[in-house]
Amino acid sequence: MKKQILTIAFLFFLPFILNAQVYENPIAGKQSHPELEITKIEITDSETIISLKVTNKRSQGGWFCADENIYIKNSTGIEVYQLIKSENIPTCPNQHEFAYTGEILEFKLYFEKISDDIKFIDLIENCNNACFSFFNIILDNEHNEKIRAFEKGFDLYQNNEFDKSIPYFEKVLEENINIQSQIHGLSYYYLILIYKNMDNMEMVNHWYNKLINSDIQDKETFVKELKNKINIQ
Repeated sequence: MKKQILTIAFLFFLPFILNAQVYENPIAGKQSHPELEITKIEITDSETIISLKVTNKRSQGGWFCADENIYIKNSTGIEVYQLIKSENIPTCPNQHEFAYTGEILEFKLYFEKISDDIKFIDLIENCNNACFSFFNIILDNEHNEKIRAFEKGFDLYQNNEFDKSIPYFEKVLEENINIQSQIHGLSYYYLILIYKNMDNMEMVNHWYNKLINSDIQDKETFVKELKNKINIQ
């Protein structure tokens, strides 16, 4: 009987779970406070919930609070969504006083529901002192993973670990492009340079032809640069 009740309860809440869009650790193009991170963004049928955490990096003292004037803005439009409530964070001028270095404070901000077609948002605290902000937060899990793959591949490339970097650049290009970004062109670029360095002209031509036939952002710029750099035709 208990199991049946639990099953019914799960089925009751399932539509709410399915309707929520969840973005884990979304990447922002620019942010004001390196110690403040967005850990999750959830968009339900009625609200937008942003989960954050702040780490105290001061050797002594330290405090944090959130102003009541915080809003979300569509990065590529004019839509603005207001704060409804906050959870586990004092509203300025009240403050959370950190007890030790490395202490983490996790909190949530609740906003009006944003439009379903928005892919980039800004999170802005409108205040007078030490205000936080995030710009161009990416609401696309696949693209966020591609950015992380590109960053890992580029780190390996810079360390001359070319063969290890190849799978990461390939990961950026292996699926459909949901959001235009220079990471696609740069991944083609570095793959072609790597295979040229390895004297593997078959793979050079393979990736160059894929670049030529792609519809990536700034394609002609990357094609021109490759022609100049490695004399590819």
